[in-house]
Amino acid sequence: MLHTLYTMEPVDTIDKMIIDWFNSLAAPWGNLILLVLSLLMAVILAGIIGFEREYHGHSAGLRTHILVSVGSALITIISVYGFVGNDRDPARLAAQIVPGIGFLGAGTIIQTGTDIKGLTTATTLWLVMAIGISAGSGNFVIAILTTMIALVTLISLRKVEKLASRRVPKIVVVIPADVPVLKTIHLIAFHLGVSIRDIQSQMVVLQNTPCLRVTLTIAYMSKATTTAFVDELRTSLKPIELRVSTDI
Repeated sequence: MLHTLYTMEPVDTIDKMIIDWFNSLAAPWGNLILLVLSLLMAVILAGIIGFEREYHGHSAGLRTHILVSVGSALITIISVYGFVGNDRDPARLAAQIVPGIGFLGAGTIIQTGTDIKGLTTATTLWLVMAIGISAGSGNFVIAILTTMIALVTLISLRKVEKLASRRVPKIVVVIPADVPVLKTIHLIAFHLGVSIRDIQSQMVVLQNTPCLRVTLTIAYMSKATTTAFVDELRTSLKPIELRVSTDI
């Protein structure tokens, strides 16, 4: 019953028609063109996703995504066609791609304070790896569909994320440099149950006095909690300046 529900006959039929047509050409050109098509498909589809990452200034951009996808496609092609024998397992070599890309993706994740960056880029690297495997194994239709879904997700949901981020309060506090600010901020946040997503600090000079500007990014909280948190900061720190940027 499960086999009937999860059958992929339409996709298999289209891919099979493509493969059979190329294999029907005069040997060895048909097979060679099919291999080139698999690699080019990996380049084009990964390039679409990589361009989106490159356009928004991420470290792993167009070239990285293309190389990951082409490498995955090449290993898959070798795994399928490169070994002979009845006891061979075509999936064995291709299966090693997944943990390998996991190490590469982990290198793009950077933690700054309580903020973590690079998760989406690591995910897209993992995704183009899967697209490369699909292209290398001759599953062109599902590779194209996956690329289209991924591109729509990256573009459309970016607007949703920006809308959600507007409801995340940012508090800027300017205090004299000799005030122990971080410990006080964390104690107040713990007392009120406030979750601080990120803390950034910068030395500034106001009226010839060295000061510390601290920018707090707070997880979503109610307007009452925001007011209470700001009041506690103002009372405990006696800041030179305190600003709240929020649409709550």
